[in-house]
Amino acid sequence: MKYFQFLVLSILLFSCGEEIVDNVVPDDKEDVVETLEQKITHHIEATLQIPATEKYTYETFSEHINGDDSLDLVITVNLLERAVNKAIAGDRLAKRAETGFSGRYNYFFIMDGASKEITEAFPVPSSAKAKIKVQFENIRTEAYKDILLDYRVDNACFRRYFTMYNSIPKETFEIMLFDGLGDIENHAIVTEYVQGSYSLAKDILIYSGELEKVKFDDPSKVYDYEPEIKKTNILERRWFYNDNQRKYFTKK
Repeated sequence: MKYFQFLVLSILLFSCGEEIVDNVVPDDKEDVVETLEQKITHHIEATLQIPATEKYTYETFSEHINGDDSLDLVITVNLLERAVNKAIAGDRLAKRAETGFSGRYNYFFIMDGASKEITEAFPVPSSAKAKIKVQFENIRTEAYKDILLDYRVDNACFRRYFTMYNSIPKETFEIMLFDGLGDIENHAIVTEYVQGSYSLAKDILIYSGELEKVKFDDPSKVYDYEPEIKKTNILERRWFYNDNQRKYFTKK
């Protein structure tokens, strides 16, 4: 009888153990699908090492920037809070505020529309108080667009040009659009794109411009203000694209 009771108890314990194991087996069919927004934010936060407590902003701009049929994304990221916190930690808040917290606080990424792969982060050293502005132009080819990034440094604005090579943005040109916004002395230019004189890529013509006269009671407003620039008939420079160097050059 004791042997029988021991056998029954062993069977019950074995059965209970099997039931517990069965309850913790994961269901492989319940895969979590990541949305496009989640993919972008996870990539940004991991690449730029942004903790959950840090605020940041990002924007996306869609266009055909390579040779396939899929819309690609340019993703810009602004880390103003990080810039301010670093200035406070270094006891340089007032000094850093004078230039709009300049540094490596603006970045951009490229997402390939076909593969949904996102590039590494490309820094655009500039004033963190101003976000990068993105435009697209057919410059190197009519088949797809080049990327134009405008950024601010204090009361000046610059533009960097990028074209895609092997899924990586390659900088081809940089120019200052204006300087001295809000000052008595200033300088500005206007760009035009015409048929290429050295390659199939368009030439970039630089004309002298007249910058709008404006005064800011609040110095921080300079970073959001879009001034009017009037084109003159004075051609300052013609830039042409060199395919071998993959950059723009000009004659002296």
